[in-house]
Amino acid sequence: MNMVKSVIILTDSTPVGKNSPLEAIRLGSGFMGLGEDIACKIVFRGDAVLTLSKTIDPTKVGIDSYAEHLEMAELSDLELCVVEEDLKARGLTTDDLVEFEFLKVVNLANVSEMIQAAETTFRF
Repeated sequence: MNMVKSVIILTDSTPVGKNSPLEAIRLGSGFMGLGEDIACKIVFRGDAVLTLSKTIDPTKVGIDSYAEHLEMAELSDLELCVVEEDLKARGLTTDDLVEFEFLKVVNLANVSEMIQAAETTFRF
């Protein structure tokens, strides 16, 4: 049985009113829980970059904090990538992002390379 060794999860939905970015974190953490043989990264695109903004408080609109999901990702050593062009389009900079050990800012060309190199890609 061949096991997948590299996974990219793309998420581009707003975290408000949808839980796609949070489900992406759950899925990615699950993959990381399968063992060190699987490399998994989540790419936050479009409005999903708001999930990683420390200036956004989801509790203000009656949604649970994202802190628990981010803690799960951190405990899993899950790499989270945020697309620089999408940050800029929303008026955000890297200074606006949550502190997270495995957070990486990438550009669209990097995303294309990651997708091509991965064995499997999911989109949420």
